[in-house]
Order: sequence, then structure tokens, then C-alpha cells
Amino acid sequence: MSTVPRVLLTKSFIDSHDRAIKTIAVALRDAAMEVILVDYETADDVVAMAVDEDVDVVGISFMSGGQVEVTGTVMERLREAGRAELPVVVGGTIRPFDVPGLDAAGVRAIFRGGERLEAVVDRFRALALERRAADVADAGA
Repeated sequence: MSTVPRVLLTKSFIDSHDRAIKTIAVALRDAAMEVILVDYETADDVVAMAVDEDVDVVGISFMSGGQVEVTGTVMERLREAGRAELPVVVGGTIRPFDVPGLDAAGVRAIFRGGERLEAVVDRFRALALERRAADVADAGA
């Protein structure tokens, strides 16, 4: 296993707003993380990429809605794939009334507009390290 945290950042292929996710990608890369940045068509695409790339954290950006439905499906598909432990974070235009649904789905962090880059990077790093520690503990059990 590489010592460099691997992060999948993704957004819907129909969402043309990508400045924020690209800014996050650069910040994570500059913080010595490996970043895979791609568009997705379906929740199944997100899960397939996360599994294929063996990432430590999945970040999904939403600018045009659907965050609760898509994220809920991603979380369900991760459980079906045996990867329920994989932390998922969401960011972008997250309306206050969507937060309870995202929390209920099991999202580990929600980043709304205006978050400090340092806080985002710190949270991604903490989640990646937490996941890796759990993998080591599972391997030793």
C-alpha cells in the first residue's frame, strides 16, 4: 500500500461548474495526496472508480442538485461492494435542508461554499489516515 493518500474527486458530467472541485484537487495535490479527478454519469460509476482506484476517500461535488439521492445510492452501492468503510464527503451547493439526508446516508463531511482550503485538506487527510489505520487493524486481526 502506498503511503500517499489517494482521493477520488468527482462531479456529474452534466455539471459544467468545476472551478471549486479543481481548486480542491490542487489543494489536496499540493498537500501530497494523489488525486483522481473525473466526471461521473451514475452513482455506479463513482463506486466502480473508487474500487478500481483503491482510494482512501471519495469526494463528490454538487452544484446542480440531486445530492441526497446520488449520495444515498453511492453509499448503498459501496455497502453492496463490501466497501462500506470508505469515507464519502460531499461539497458544493449544499442546501441546509439536504444536510439531514446526507448525514443519514453516512456522509463523513459536508463542505459548503466558503470553506477554508486548509480545513478541507485537513479533513481529507484525517479521513484517509483513519481509513488506513482501520485497514491495518483489520489485517492484524
